[in-house]
Amino acid sequence: MLTIYTNALSHRHDTGFGHPESAKRLDAAVEGATRAGLAQNILEDSTGHPDTGRMIARVHSEDYEKELEEACQGGFQFFHSLDNPISASSFAAARAAVATSLTAAHDIWRARASKRAFVIVRPPGHHAERVEAMGFCFFNTIACVAEWLREQPGIERVFIFDFDVHHGNGTQHVFEQRDDVYYASIHRYPFYPGTGAADEIGVAAGRGFTLNLPMEAGTGDADYLRATEERVVRIIDDYRPDAILLSSGFDAHRRDPLGGMHVSEQAFGEITRRIVECAERHCEGRVLSLLEGGYDMEGLAASVAEHLVAMSGS
Repeated sequence: MLTIYTNALSHRHDTGFGHPESAKRLDAAVEGATRAGLAQNILEDSTGHPDTGRMIARVHSEDYEKELEEACQGGFQFFHSLDNPISASSFAAARAAVATSLTAAHDIWRARASKRAFVIVRPPGHHAERVEAMGFCFFNTIACVAEWLREQPGIERVFIFDFDVHHGNGTQHVFEQRDDVYYASIHRYPFYPGTGAADEIGVAAGRGFTLNLPMEAGTGDADYLRATEERVVRIIDDYRPDAILLSSGFDAHRRDPLGGMHVSEQAFGEITRRIVECAERHCEGRVLSLLEGGYDMEGLAASVAEHLVAMSGS
């Protein structure tokens, strides 16, 4: 019912000494799977996906992909900003993150090999704009998956719920003019990257299909759970999506050094449980979750464990 996907290339994205977005995050997430009793569900993906390049070009551009590849080959230290250090293998890792996520989506919605999946890859993706890398992100992985899902027969509406402590500016901007992909985010505000105010609700045909739930610094479980139950769940029930995607950042955890929030691992489990219940009502229980942020290793492992226990429930 639940498959956990990883990719060895994710370890090769070297961000340098002391950078919070390091390969240790992958090990912590895998530790979370072990604590959840799901280590046997981990699948190492190395085959790639045939639509990877096409989806990256749709969300970004072929020129943007080429620019990142050449920067990594050229030995540059950063790509577009000091937030985004790169190494020789960073392009391969970012591309593999998209490929593995597409494989997971294929296995859920096309092959029906699994009902739900969690993808443990890096770098994360939700800050990546069409032609700009930022916030540790290079390719907007979840946007690539949403675009691919919209091509699949019977999938007319995709719902993305982003609970990373940072607003997913890139994902919002990709879809804010459309009504076939609904983007909802709960995040600290005002905070990096400066977007995600409550009045950002979409543009033109997409007006009313973006939901931002800004939270003050120090917010904890009660407010997160209330917002999920009273706003996100109700909107999913109204929208009736054919597919649900999660941008699963765990940096709102109370231990996280970057988040400044007070959310527990148990709350992440409860949030996930609510979304799984929505999926059972609207899309045969099918949910794909992609790892975004989370920079305290114990907080990340504990949160992933609770997330996966909830994901694996029927």
